[in-house]
Amino acid sequence: MTTNMNKQRIFLMMATLLLGSFVTTLAETLMNNGLPDIMKETHVSQMSAQWLNTGYMLVSGMVMPLADFFMHRFPLRRLFTITMTIFLAGSVVAAIAPNFTILLLGRLVQASAVGINMPLVTNVLTVIIPVKHRGLALGLAGIIINLGPAVGPTLSGIILEYFHWRMLFIILIPIVVLTIIATQFWVQDVLTPVTISFDIISVCLVMSGLGILLYSLGRLGETGQNVVVTITILCLGTLILTIFAKRQFKLEAPLLDLHVFKSKRFCLGMVIALLISAAIMAPELILPLFNQNVKKVGALTSGMVMIPSALAMAMLSPFAGRLYDSFGIKKLGITGALIALITALPMYFYNAGTGIIVITTLYAIRCGGLTLSYTPANVYALNALSPKQVTSGNTIIVTMVQVANSFSTTLAVAVQSQVQNWQLLRHHSLMFAMTSGYQWAFATTIFITLLALILLMRTEESNTGNR
Repeated sequence: MTTNMNKQRIFLMMATLLLGSFVTTLAETLMNNGLPDIMKETHVSQMSAQWLNTGYMLVSGMVMPLADFFMHRFPLRRLFTITMTIFLAGSVVAAIAPNFTILLLGRLVQASAVGINMPLVTNVLTVIIPVKHRGLALGLAGIIINLGPAVGPTLSGIILEYFHWRMLFIILIPIVVLTIIATQFWVQDVLTPVTISFDIISVCLVMSGLGILLYSLGRLGETGQNVVVTITILCLGTLILTIFAKRQFKLEAPLLDLHVFKSKRFCLGMVIALLISAAIMAPELILPLFNQNVKKVGALTSGMVMIPSALAMAMLSPFAGRLYDSFGIKKLGITGALIALITALPMYFYNAGTGIIVITTLYAIRCGGLTLSYTPANVYALNALSPKQVTSGNTIIVTMVQVANSFSTTLAVAVQSQVQNWQLLRHHSLMFAMTSGYQWAFATTIFITLLALILLMRTEESNTGNR
């Protein structure tokens, strides 16, 4: 750290960074309810329109591994200003897009900024906050990472009730402008930029490998795709990433320090964090679809169901961080996962007659329990690393979370589709088949939560800040 900052300056800097991170993560799910209107106006199919979300996730995931390099190579204020300006440009392009192609271009430009900002903000927080308070810092970051995507569908439902779909982009513009202005006053360069090598081969390997991997996961969730081709693409992406990993161990200045994987504690904490994040994100997609297709409620009501869960995550995320700083992971993580598992079990029995209040309440409690496990798992992993390894470790976690989220949502969608088709072949009614599909999709989330609980039992308690 190059400058000493008082508590007020740290608070203002954190607020600015978190505001920028919030608006970029909010945009990730803001399009969900707007796809039908966009399809109608731009005359594209559902498969084409879905690329507004799939492409966003793909590009952001491809760019994420570069965040650690940019953070150390360029002054923070300039870097954050540039990424937020790129996001602003993408929002403007999308808002005024005359056709679907330009609209998709705007979304991809947005995503390129998100891929840097998401790991960048959490990396900076680990630098400016002392290690003994790292739980609180990552808890605050967790609010943004979880709250943005959770609020997106609800906010878009409200906007689309009264405005054109272009308002989904227009509403972002003033917030981004405010963030850019605040950056000039309150974001400080906390690291001295250093001239480090930029291994173009590593960049090409990691971006192409992640891009192919995420694309293959997206194909798994689409009907009518050749399974053999999809698995071949999946294997190709995995092979490229394996080559990337081997190259990093041979370089004196690797793009990412993969020596972090030599720490068993880091690996355990990271896998737990990935499982919990996957358990959070899959129902974020599946539950609104269940409510609209089985419960037959509107998009606005379906979005409102998600509000209590978003509030629960927002309130408990810093609380979970504080508890970790005081007590460690074992009791907190296991308690949270048990709460999540118990409240998830009824989801397997949801049907058209299940009360919307019951669904909303159980889902909120479930998300609260997962939050009590997610933040401690992150801190548990990062506290196993040396100070020099923390930013690489965090970048790896955030990138892998993107892959885990993609896999879990794809798995849930694929299971729902396959079970529904199987039930239809057995001559069951469409409603029965559809409900059965969603029940088994919820079952995948229950299984993921159970895996996280089992791994949490293998964690070891340690004093705050100890590695």
